[in-house]
Amino acid sequence: MSSRILRTPEVWAQLLLEPYDEQRVREFLSRECRVATRSIVRRMHLTVYHCRRAMPALQSFDEPANVIVPAVETRFMVMAPGGENPRPELDPARKKVGVRVRRNTPAMSAILSYRERLLAHETASVLGARRPSDHRRNAFGARHFQAHLSLLRAGSGIDRDLKAMGEKFRDAIGSLTFDRFQVDLSFLPPDAPGPLSSRPASTDR
Repeated sequence: MSSRILRTPEVWAQLLLEPYDEQRVREFLSRECRVATRSIVRRMHLTVYHCRRAMPALQSFDEPANVIVPAVETRFMVMAPGGENPRPELDPARKKVGVRVRRNTPAMSAILSYRERLLAHETASVLGARRPSDHRRNAFGARHFQAHLSLLRAGSGIDRDLKAMGEKFRDAIGSLTFDRFQVDLSFLPPDAPGPLSSRPASTDR
């Protein structure tokens, strides 16, 4: 019997926040949210596509991008299913925290243009019996697509009132510029955990 370990192919497509804006966000989180710098996410990015399937025609690449998201179009959330809405069992101090980009912002069209480049690789052989992804639905992983930027790791100790923190964030940050688009192809061990699932947003923070 072969001892070879089978690994799952994985595709990530991400828009990376430019270093200057990432530093501004880090300073805000440290100063206003009073969290330790070790709790702040590094290499902040928007994930525009993710799947655990092989896409034979796709290769990894890294290219310049220019997507500007006004901070006024973001809302704080707990990075967990249903995390858009305050819920007693979802304590931001103990969970991963980030911001989502509102669906009706003009910047979403630019974000979706990058996502569409990955959707073109969802061939019949990749999809099998699944329905293809679109602007709102994912064929793989989380059922709904929601552009989001993770900011804090679990256990940051941030205050539970994310609405007030979101208002401060929007006032202080102004806009977020994403200056690189990266597609990474890799392989996961067979026991890797599944991706986060989410539900559509209904309450702003």
